[in-house]
Amino acid sequence: MIHHSCDRCKQLIDTETDMRYVVRIEIQASMDGFDCEIEDDRDHLLEVEEIIDRLESHESDEVGEEIYQRQKYDLCSKCFREFMRNPLKKETNVQLGFSEN
Repeated sequence: MIHHSCDRCKQLIDTETDMRYVVRIEIQASMDGFDCEIEDDRDHLLEVEEIIDRLESHESDEVGEEIYQRQKYDLCSKCFREFMRNPLKKETNVQLGFSEN
């Protein structure tokens, strides 16, 4: 039997009684701002795929991780709700109620 635990709170997730959520994150470097001549007959998507394939097969993952990453996390119901409320963990502005004196 496969056991799953929440990657955030480390709680064991019983998949028979609890919902397990899988969060997949894909991160890629943006090449905006690079000055290069554009050739209309080039297949840019194919070139990017070839670069990623070479980086994935390269022994040193340091450069590859700077360009592209794919991550997967299991979350329990509670952590999933918290993640959906604030996925980037931005600090929320606390509104203080001041009396009008």
